[in-house]
Amino acid sequence: MTDQPEVTYYAILSDAGVPTGLVRRTHLPVGTEDESFRRDLTWRPTEFLYKYWLGHNDIDYKEISAEEALSLADSWRQEWAREDGVET
Repeated sequence: MTDQPEVTYYAILSDAGVPTGLVRRTHLPVGTEDESFRRDLTWRPTEFLYKYWLGHNDIDYKEISAEEALSLADSWRQEWAREDGVET
């Protein structure tokens, strides 16, 4: 059985504290891999957390659970489908 790597999720927040984006960090034996959730429902590489650490921190974020991340992604999927006129 292969162990799954640890994954940490973060919600990117608006000035009002509302989640507007989603980032996940996968903890690998040789470092970490950061990805953001995109409107096309895929995860793609991002430098958001690294840039935040470097001081480009005008957009805040908070750690969330995997369940909260799944719920956010699902609600956005439904919202985007409605906006695009696609039935879910």
